[in-house]
Amino acid sequence: MTKADIALIVGCLLAAFLLAVFFMLHRSAGSAVNISRDGIELYRIELEDIRSDEQTQYYLIQSEDSGQDVHIMHFEQYPSLPTGQSYNLFSITDGVVTMEAADCRDQICVRHTPISSDRESIICLPNKLVIEISGESEEQLDGVVG
Repeated sequence: MTKADIALIVGCLLAAFLLAVFFMLHRSAGSAVNISRDGIELYRIELEDIRSDEQTQYYLIQSEDSGQDVHIMHFEQYPSLPTGQSYNLFSITDGVVTMEAADCRDQICVRHTPISSDRESIICLPNKLVIEISGESEEQLDGVVG
C-alpha cells in the first residue's frame, strides 16, 4: 500500500463520517404514521394526538390468509394475539413506533429498531406490510412532463 492509497482510504472514511453527522443533525420528527399493504394505504395515525397523553397505544393488523380482508384495531392495553390469521402488532409511545409482535417466521420486523423520524419505516415482507413515518411537509410535484 502506498501513501496515496492510505490518503484515499482516510479521505473516504472522513467523507462518510461527515455525511453521517450531517444526516443525523438534519433529521426531522415525523407527524404521522402511514400503514400500507401491497402499496395501498390502509390507515393514517396522526402522532400529535398520541404524544399528548404519553400512554402506549397498540394497533393490531389482522388479515385472512388470502389477504383480501384487513382489519386494524386500536387497543389501550397489550391485546391477546389471534391464531389462524396473519397479524402484526405495533405500539406507539411518545412518537416512537415499535413492532411488538408478528406471525411471520423470520421476525425481522419485530427485531427492527424503533422508528420516530421522517421517512423511516418498518417492513414486514411476509405480510406485505409497511409502517412508515411521514413528516409535516409532504413533497408536492413541481411539474408534470408529458
